[in-house]
Amino acid sequence: MTTATLPSRLQDPTNRTRDTQPTVESSLAWTLVVSGRLIRTLAEGMLDNLGAQALAVLYRLSEQDGVSQAELSRRQRVEAPTMCRMIDRLEREQLVVRERDPLDRRSVRVMLTEKGRTLTEQRLATVQDIEQRAFATLSEDERDTLHELLVRVLHSLPGPGGR
Repeated sequence: MTTATLPSRLQDPTNRTRDTQPTVESSLAWTLVVSGRLIRTLAEGMLDNLGAQALAVLYRLSEQDGVSQAELSRRQRVEAPTMCRMIDRLEREQLVVRERDPLDRRSVRVMLTEKGRTLTEQRLATVQDIEQRAFATLSEDERDTLHELLVRVLHSLPGPGGR
């Protein structure tokens, strides 16, 4: 593959050679992984012991309370045992409760407690602060474009277990 067929970010900026190998820094996947890790580190530091994944579960429940544990797992794109452990922890902290679905006893619904609802509302301001810090160099239009592109990528990838 010549640099003429490579995306511009992978082309040799000095144009010294036409068969320059891409660098780690020019890899979109590497950039995304490192950016995600750094944003998550920032979030974990600002969210105390709650954690970004747990807050996402609480936020989802604030949008639609009583979602099944299986559906939360699917929406969060994590394995069912991972979600089960997270819900166990949130339940110990009295942020959520589990209830059997009266229409399907095999299904477990998860509900926010008042304490969980209050904490979620408080932490959403923190999430806005994290986003402001992380994306301060981007215009609003650039943020919207980045979000749209990342959602497309996310939807194209298989979830846990290849689903």
